[in-house]
This record gives sequence, C-alpha cells and structure tokens, in this order.
Amino acid sequence: MTNLSLRQQSIIDLIQLQEYCTIDALSGHFNVTTQTIRRDINELCALGLARRHHGGVSLPTTLSNRSFASRSATNLDEKQLIAKQAVAEIPDGCTLFLGIGTTIATIAEKLANHQQLRVVTNNFQAAHILSQHDHIETWIPGGRLRTNDGDVVGDNISQFFGQFSADIGIVCCAAVCLASAVPSPQELSPLGLNQEEYAMEHELREATVSQAIVAGSQQKWLVANSTKWQRTASARVAPISYFDRVFGSAEGV
Repeated sequence: MTNLSLRQQSIIDLIQLQEYCTIDALSGHFNVTTQTIRRDINELCALGLARRHHGGVSLPTTLSNRSFASRSATNLDEKQLIAKQAVAEIPDGCTLFLGIGTTIATIAEKLANHQQLRVVTNNFQAAHILSQHDHIETWIPGGRLRTNDGDVVGDNISQFFGQFSADIGIVCCAAVCLASAVPSPQELSPLGLNQEEYAMEHELREATVSQAIVAGSQQKWLVANSTKWQRTASARVAPISYFDRVFGSAEGV
C-alpha cells in the first residue's frame, strides 16, 4: 500500500468535503508555499486520487470506482481500526462471505489467527491473502478479473454465492447516502416517498453481488469508513437499517 503524507491525506479529505479547493486556499490552510501544494497535488494526481485544474484541484471525474491501489492509499488508519473491530467479532469455525473493497482486504489480513474458517469471496486481494493459510478454506468464483481493482466479476457471481450459506456476510460500499424508499401505500408519508440511508455502489453488478452476499448470510455486516457518508453513488445495495452491524460511521469510529 502507498502511504500518503499527513498533508496529502488532509488535502484528499478537504476535496472530498468541498469537491474543489484552490491552490491558494490550500497553501493558506497548511501554511506552506503554493509550490509545496502543487508538488503534493502532482503526486495525488499521479495516484489517481485528484484532478488538477487551473488554480485548483478536485476529485477525479468518474462514475466508476477508483483503482484498488489508489483506494488503498487513503484512510489507512481508519480502515485498520474498522478491520480490527470487525475481526474481533468473528468466531472461529464459521463460514464468511467477503465482498469487494480495500477494507475487506484489510479484514482478510487480520484473520490469520482464526481457526477453521470457510471464506467465500470474489475479492481477489482477500483471496490471495487467505490462500496462504492452510487452516482457512477459501473459495472464489470463476470469471473475469478486473484489472482496475482485482475483483472477479461476471453474471455468475451472485449464483456462486447462492450455493453457500454464511454465518456472517461482510460487504463494503462506495457511499452511504439518502435514497427514496419505496413503502407500501399505507406507509407513504404525506410529503411523498420516504428518505432512508442506503449503502450504495457505483455499478449495478457490484450492488447485485453485495445483495447476494447479505441475502445468504445469517448476520449481515457493513464496513464503511467515515468518507463514505460524504459521497454519492447511484446503485442501491440495501438500507443501513437492514444490516445487523455497521462498523464505521459518518462521525468516524
């Protein structure tokens, strides 16, 4: 994983909150020269974490998720803490479904001391980590391996998860944001559709796989660092209230 400097991480946090920051404003905020800020921004752009504009910087303009490498470089401490908290609640001898995402891969790194686990995942990074342990049985589906983030994708992935039953299913998401629920006519509010926080993904096929994971699990867990509450995405996974456990929050963990 590529570690960002504290200032670079803070720049990412600011542009995630504000969507755009000027070079002069960042220079004043961190009390450094504009040349120093430009060097930081050049490195962030090279990692795909930012987009340079004349006189400023923003998040990359994309409807898809960023690469696994670029996402791995952000919010490392928080992801480590979330993973530690989740792993502490996983008992030996259970069957786990693990979805995609860098926090899920971090969870896989911390499962080495667990005994007699069966793990089913389409997260290639997580599968590679777990395959090094004889006492962890790891299952992955067949399909195309995405070069962007190392996930196994395809129309058969949801069916693959459907062949198993898990004690715990853990998914990540691209965003947590308000979306219109579709209540029954009796539940419809006078103001129209009810609004509820949903775990969201950028792509429908990602959301569909996450839905298959939680549908086949007795315990449904969501892991989401605090930046997820500052983003938007368009493909619904499930309402936050649907999950038995949520590790992480809008206020941090």
